[in-house]
Amino acid sequence: MNSNPDNMIADQLRATPRGYKVRSAWMRSIVTFLMVSGPGLIVMEADNDAGAVSTYTQAGGQYGLSLLWVMLLLLPVCYFIQEMVVRLGIATGRGHAAMIYERFGKWWGRFSLFDLLLVNFLTLVTEFAAISLATQQMGISPNLSIPIAAVALVIHVTSGSYRRWERITCILCLLDLTWVAMAIFCHPHVGAMIRNTLMPTVPGGGFTVSLVFLVIAIVGTTIAPWQLFFQQSCVADKRLRFADLKWARLDTFIGACFTVIVGGAMMIVGSVSYRHGLSYEDPAKMADAIRPFFHDDFVRNGILIMFCNAAVLGTTAIGSTALIRNSKKHQVSTQPMLSARSRLHRSS
Repeated sequence: MNSNPDNMIADQLRATPRGYKVRSAWMRSIVTFLMVSGPGLIVMEADNDAGAVSTYTQAGGQYGLSLLWVMLLLLPVCYFIQEMVVRLGIATGRGHAAMIYERFGKWWGRFSLFDLLLVNFLTLVTEFAAISLATQQMGISPNLSIPIAAVALVIHVTSGSYRRWERITCILCLLDLTWVAMAIFCHPHVGAMIRNTLMPTVPGGGFTVSLVFLVIAIVGTTIAPWQLFFQQSCVADKRLRFADLKWARLDTFIGACFTVIVGGAMMIVGSVSYRHGLSYEDPAKMADAIRPFFHDDFVRNGILIMFCNAAVLGTTAIGSTALIRNSKKHQVSTQPMLSARSRLHRSS
């Protein structure tokens, strides 16, 4: 056995599989996109957290389908804000906080981080409150569900590589398609849905204080400060280049469309309460209130489970905002992706 460290490293490199050469241009594009994608979908859909579920279902529960047009207006806003931080991450190779420290000094850097930590802490409280509400409605004691959720989230965020965390979180994001299935199951009026999506309308009763505050809440829950820090750090940690910009933009656009569609589906599910003249309290109680209007418990159980999933998504993304840095650990974890991408470019 060769005990020389340099020779051992050389042997390991020679033994490492070099992969397959991708000759097809369209296959190269697909593989490159799959390697680049992730941050855009996660940063968008993770913002459909427990607070977003409460806000969107409340909008549907109080005003029916009348506010669907707000979601459509938020699509370009979501995309262009996050596309900006993608370009910043690629151009600088630095996270958002590092750039604030470098450009504006320590005082503003510390202020931005303190503000971010404070807002994130309050958001985390909301997420765990949602887990408590949903599990309690399912007959599980919060004394059991909260500790289990906390331990599982800590393990998920702090163990393993970034790539492993990203894959698991992307699966959690795709589970939110259940909201679309529930919206279809609620049998909304298609004509009214299209009309309220494409034509801005004011609900019956005109502009009221509660309506204005609800629209502000919809905008606020769709765009959050942690998203800027999160996606730019992810882009920097994956060490994307300008050659990857179009794929990072596509990832961000898909994520923006995904979150708007899911948010609209939440409004449609909430509109069942409005249709039947029920008063809205919170998503967990709404799930039981609309239960008699369906032949089975798919919608009721789906709302409660997806309420928990939204809280888990929000918690893991917010918790990871402070951990995703340009450290040696993450640079090593992204090296296989970089090597594969280099082979793709060389094969072209």
